[in-house]
Amino acid sequence: MRLATWARHLHEENRAPVVEAWQACLLHHQDFDRQFRYCGENGEPIWLDVHTNAISVDGEFISLVGAVRDITQRQHKDALRRCEAEHDPLTGLLNRRGVERRLEEAFTEWQKVGTPLAVLLFDLDHFKCINDEGGHALGDEMLQQVVAAMGAETRSSDHAARQGGDEFAMLLPGCELTRAMRIAESLRARITDLSLEQHGRTWRVTVSIGVSDFQRADQAINDVVNRADATSYEAKARGRNDVVSA
Repeated sequence: MRLATWARHLHEENRAPVVEAWQACLLHHQDFDRQFRYCGENGEPIWLDVHTNAISVDGEFISLVGAVRDITQRQHKDALRRCEAEHDPLTGLLNRRGVERRLEEAFTEWQKVGTPLAVLLFDLDHFKCINDEGGHALGDEMLQQVVAAMGAETRSSDHAARQGGDEFAMLLPGCELTRAMRIAESLRARITDLSLEQHGRTWRVTVSIGVSDFQRADQAINDVVNRADATSYEAKARGRNDVVSA
């Protein structure tokens, strides 16, 4: 099969690097060792592990000999393990590890091309009372309501996370600080309106949200995280149920 023919079947995210590596293999008589997605006639992608060795006789290149393995099932299992490792089992949101990886990716892009990103950090005011007096089941129900409120404020490109207990984060790629503050204020108001009823008692929470974004002097993701964290504490110090930026 000609290169142009099978290259059309390569997944668009893999096509350029795979074709470049294959051409280098042919030109320089190198080994080829790649894993990539290949789309069959039905359009469904499968993962292939392709390894070839350059064969030479008396110093003259003769051909390539290799093997092709279908590793789709293994890739799916690996993807599931990665997903489980980066998501909170109760809420389905990203966990702390998932947030850090996406922050690192966004920080690299910001350093390269200046794509902005805003970070919202907050925990729930008065949540401990719900857990201690109302019970963990009631606490879990409130957490799910908070997750729904976060979902109402996020785009498909945003990332919502539960970093542990009642600690939450939102990453807003491509979002300037001014817009992030509007989103944070809308989220604060939305969560303030939440309530749960149990045995004639009404339970509510509020949030103290810290907001920051990537800034010129930042050297690592901890810089933006620490600013957002510090402003969330400032929001609490102001009396809670507030939004503060840095």
